[in-house]
Amino acid sequence: MVVDRDYMLKQQSGPSPPKLFLDTKVVPAVVNALGSVEVGLARASARTGVSATGILAGAGALGFVGIACLLIRGRSGPL
Repeated sequence: MVVDRDYMLKQQSGPSPPKLFLDTKVVPAVVNALGSVEVGLARASARTGVSATGILAGAGALGFVGIACLLIRGRSGPL
């Protein structure tokens, strides 16, 4: 595809509606949610005396074990 002068003159002046929605609604919501998680993690770390990385590692390990148990139970059938 060749971009010529007429194509460049026909383009919109601003961003497309989907990009505008993404930039004004979705990205700020995700950033706010991640900020809330970070604040909660910092508070939990301060209260427990465990480092934030230790809390994250423990949560990740629990999640991994939980998913593994679900997969193993799913393959062997109901008990």
